[in-house]
Amino acid sequence: LLAVTWAGGVQIELMQPLTGRSVYDEFLEKKGEGLHHIKLYYEDCQKALEEFKKKGIEVIQSGKFDEDEFYYLDTEASLGTIYEIGNNGKIREPERRYPET
Repeated sequence: LLAVTWAGGVQIELMQPLTGRSVYDEFLEKKGEGLHHIKLYYEDCQKALEEFKKKGIEVIQSGKFDEDEFYYLDTEASLGTIYEIGNNGKIREPERRYPET
């Protein structure tokens, strides 16, 4: 389950895992509710991933939603949170909005 809003130039996502095991379940079990990750956008995710790999930073989860690709990087030990990169690709309109527009 996902809810998204904007506060100025910052996008805030509220997530609730519903099915299957994920990094979200692991986070909730270890830390409880809180800040899970910070995301920055890259035009070329593959090039960015190569640079992170050179520094010993591996991908711990990745996925794609329509044209939007995302990668969670194993930075919790060094940054205190997970660093996510993505390409800000085009996605379909949400099933519903609140408040309705």
